[in-house]
Amino acid sequence: MGAAGCVAWMFHKRGVIRLDKGAADEDRVMELALDAGADDVSDATDCWEIVTAPETFEAVKAALDSAKIARASAEVTMVPENTVSLTGKDAEHTLKLLDDLEEHDDIQNVASNVDIPQEELERLSAA
Repeated sequence: MGAAGCVAWMFHKRGVIRLDKGAADEDRVMELALDAGADDVSDATDCWEIVTAPETFEAVKAALDSAKIARASAEVTMVPENTVSLTGKDAEHTLKLLDDLEEHDDIQNVASNVDIPQEELERLSAA
């Protein structure tokens, strides 16, 4: 096991705001978010994902609130620079480890760079 924060260099603190696609069209979301200081707006398949610096997170949220665009989620979190795709037993063991870490009393937050396909998550949750 590594010391606290030993892999922090693999992550960046970012604001991440997700909007249901039905909340507003892409052009409107992009205009509001970028004008308020967001770094990026992308199509995350089932939602619009807005990424901000932590310093501009509240301003972007306020711009969306002013336009009466509902958020699906909004948080300042650690976003990985690179992800690792896992399936099968590797995905199963990693999810178990992440669950165990999150339940540990001494651990406040868990950040991960794993990318497990939705189909794999559904398969594992049905098992």
